Amino acid sequence: MAPGELRFQARHLGRLVHQRVARDQLSPVRFVIFGRGRSGSTTLVSLLDSQQHVQCDDEILRRRVLFPRQHVHAMCARSQSPVYGCKILSYQVSEVQPLRRREEFVRDLNRDGFRVLHLTRDNVVEHAVSNIRARQLGFHRASADPAVDRSVTVARDELMRWIEQSEALARFEDVALAGVPHLALTYESALAHESLQQTTLQRVCAYLDLPQPAPGTRSRFAKISPPALRESVANYDQLVGFLRGTPYARWLPEH
Repeated sequence: MAPGELRFQARHLGRLVHQRVARDQLSPVRFVIFGRGRSGSTTLVSLLDSQQHVQCDDEILRRRVLFPRQHVHAMCARSQSPVYGCKILSYQVSEVQPLRRREEFVRDLNRDGFRVLHLTRDNVVEHAVSNIRARQLGFHRASADPAVDRSVTVARDELMRWIEQSEALARFEDVALAGVPHLALTYESALAHESLQQTTLQRVCAYLDLPQPAPGTRSRFAKISPPALRESVANYDQLVGFLRGTPYARWLPEH
């Protein structure tokens, strides 16, 4: 194990020991944002973290830890906030963390008192392109220069790989959430546009029994991709050809 990884795991174990010895209590209100990346989770984290008495962390399980469930508990207790939340992406549960029963992880957290917000994205083509763009141009920025060309070139194999990965994660999420009470939010109808976000934040606050947010609450992140798929893909006509005759053609604007 590399020295950096050893230090990281030592910090992880130190947090667990501290919580066990100090007996720090978990936040009275606690929640997880669960779903695939590029589905609005960073925007939702930003909106919730802006609320009074709420601490909402980003991906606390991005790196493998020895005891994932206890790690979530320790981060919650460490916050000392009356309301604590964090983002856990489904691939981190299905692939990254050392779990014997991966499908039970979110259910176990729910039994531990963590409410669940589940984010999905309907349009698998735009979702795939978003993942490709993030890796070519960067994930999120606090501001965006509209004069900069944000289009990307999409290769067929890469596009199909991302679509297949997204569909596989969707199936995993369905199993992981079976029987788990949760608030379902879809990117397209809840977070894709700034005009939707205030209403979505109101819904989430109501679900978590939190005070309603102040009018005009905004995420500190700006969407940097062009609004139309045709403008965001440099080889858009080729992309249409890739998908012609497949079940995914219905997600193109012309269909």
